[in-house]
Amino acid sequence: MSRRALRNSVLVALAAASMLVAASIALAIYSSIELHRFEQADRERGVFIDSAGQVLEPGVNVSAVDLAGTLGRLGYDETRAEPTRAGQFRRGPVWDIALRDRRARLHLEIADGRIARVLEDGHPVESTSLEGEVLTGGEQSGEEYRPIRLSDAPKTLVDAVLAVEDHRFFEHSGVDWRGLARAAWANVRAGRVAEGGSTLTQQLVKNRVLTRERTLSRKLREAWIATVVESRYSKPQILEAYLNEVYLGQRGPLAIRGVGAAARAYFGKETHQLTAGESALLAGMVRAPNTYSPALDPERARARRDVVLGRMRDLGMLDGSAYERARREPVRAVTRPRSGQPAPYFTDHVRQEVEERFGQGARIVTTLDLSLQRFAENAVAAGLDQLESRHSRLRRSDPKARLQAALVALDPATGEIRAFVGGRDYQTSQFDRVTLARRQPGSAFKPFVYLAALRPRDGAPRFTAATMVDDTPVTVLVDGKPWSPRNYEDRFEGRVTVRRALEHSLNAATVRIAQIVGAPAIVSTARVLGLGEHMAPVPALALGAFEVTPIELARAYVPFANGGTLPGVTHAVRDVYLGDGTPVPAAGKEPPRSAVMSPAEAYLMTSLLRGVMRSGTGSPAQALGLRGDVAGKTGTSNDARDAWFVGYSTRLVAAVWVGFDDGSPLGLPGSVAALPIWTQFMKQVLDAYPAPEFAMPSGITTASIDATNGKLAGEGCPLVVRETFLTGTEPELCDEHRGLSQRIQSWWERFRQWFRR
Repeated sequence: MSRRALRNSVLVALAAASMLVAASIALAIYSSIELHRFEQADRERGVFIDSAGQVLEPGVNVSAVDLAGTLGRLGYDETRAEPTRAGQFRRGPVWDIALRDRRARLHLEIADGRIARVLEDGHPVESTSLEGEVLTGGEQSGEEYRPIRLSDAPKTLVDAVLAVEDHRFFEHSGVDWRGLARAAWANVRAGRVAEGGSTLTQQLVKNRVLTRERTLSRKLREAWIATVVESRYSKPQILEAYLNEVYLGQRGPLAIRGVGAAARAYFGKETHQLTAGESALLAGMVRAPNTYSPALDPERARARRDVVLGRMRDLGMLDGSAYERARREPVRAVTRPRSGQPAPYFTDHVRQEVEERFGQGARIVTTLDLSLQRFAENAVAAGLDQLESRHSRLRRSDPKARLQAALVALDPATGEIRAFVGGRDYQTSQFDRVTLARRQPGSAFKPFVYLAALRPRDGAPRFTAATMVDDTPVTVLVDGKPWSPRNYEDRFEGRVTVRRALEHSLNAATVRIAQIVGAPAIVSTARVLGLGEHMAPVPALALGAFEVTPIELARAYVPFANGGTLPGVTHAVRDVYLGDGTPVPAAGKEPPRSAVMSPAEAYLMTSLLRGVMRSGTGSPAQALGLRGDVAGKTGTSNDARDAWFVGYSTRLVAAVWVGFDDGSPLGLPGSVAALPIWTQFMKQVLDAYPAPEFAMPSGITTASIDATNGKLAGEGCPLVVRETFLTGTEPELCDEHRGLSQRIQSWWERFRQWFRR
């Protein structure tokens, strides 16, 4: 070979090597980019959002909170003998639970259906809890998504999916060449695409980082990325991700994503509770979810299920008897899939809070009490149905225009969100009315007017609950124009006490009080409680003529329930952890709790709002069966567009709003539209979690007063009632209805004074 030829050969070899290196580098860069995209999707999809754990403490009604059902959903096995391993429980007059999350043993002594005593590892404790239930995953707004751990999936479900989608999953490295060859031959024989050769890993890659276009280049990219993913992730990790992300049909506009959501949607079960037949039915739906859906075509779903069962039998995953039992299982004709994800409005709110406060996390522990959430959802659904059945003018044929409601419940001790219903039906509308709907609170704002009037201030007129005010027509000039507030049904009561004015929500009397107190003082009081952002110091402010969200109004009532402290924020998230269990610190400091009123002032307001429930606009709650020490206030906005009720016990503050999204008038007061929903919710709450009565703090005095004039009662006063006062604000003794002994004493005092002169 000549030198020139040798040189040319060397140059060609170098060029080829350079091209190979460049191609290798390009492939490495491409692989790195696609793997990064896959991992980013894995971080987002791999998030678990959990509820708060079920609280177990003396007084809890084990039936009302569905303790057995909760343990079943958590995957605990019931046993008749004493539990011998974690994840078992035994019930009866005594419940024994072997916890999984912290390897402790709980011993619950039951009396009359309620927990009487709690022992943890043999030691009495005041309170404990179970682990939380999975609500959903991260970044999945607009989907029915409820991720599961692979360990929670029954073997029959895993086997069914592998049998029809990738039975050699544990043998290949991302691409099953034998499966591809078999699928290609089957398609050639059929003259069409009759069988696919994609592995589970390829399907997962396609769903996460690729399009659904049917091209050779896309299939080659899919195969290569699947191989890269298999080199980075274990088989169990890939299988878990696949089970959580596979598309399994629709519930209206919402995609049912993953076997966890599908098990709930189609069977009302947790995945670990699925039978072999149900597992096979879900696995059969993977190929064409809406074709083989039991909700749309039960017979076709049955036929497909039987194909899956036959495949499982042929692969040795089911023996003959198990196969026959599964084939005999009925296929339920579900006309409309159930929601596969609990509390969807709440979980959307959680994602936003996590992004703002923490940025990221693989496990999110929330504040939601699933028992309270169930009570709230049931109360809203039943309450709206009853309103529409009793008032036909409220019915709308367009699902998006129907009557709506929102309910939010807060723990007054912490400010945590315990129940959260953002609307009537998440499937129809994902708009969250708890945090986004700004509506006028109407008379539900009045307690803050009365708080401003009752709390002592230098140089300001002093009001007490017994002070007399006029409830007669009143006219106020606003920008030079007369404004005359009206009472409900135009009824005026004349001379009344401050207590009666609030209990019966008398507008004229309230406006008179507000005129004396002054709009600046009312605005200042409201701003301290977090309500001042959209307020103008105008006379109509006293009647709630400004806008507020349900969660803002509920938070403002919290100090009444807890003795005067306002939480810095209302939280939906307790803790956030990375995948390795490392806690994620919050991005910034949480605003501190602040004392916005004294315990005595809070108790005085609670005394008045108790009266609302006993003899005022909230008294219909008693006829609806509500028992317990509660306080609250109705609210009806101008033209009855918005109906409210905000009320509380010592353990929970709850706000309910009812109205139309477009602002159409309801024509109903809060006592008719919102109070029944709140009452139904609180009846269940107090049955499940009994609340202690409000304790009287120092700085409070009770005294007998003459109800006709608001003064301290004497012997001759005709109508005497007990009233609550801030110590030192008690009225003077009545001198209008004095008895004989008082008159003699008065004459003697006058005689002594005359004699001394």
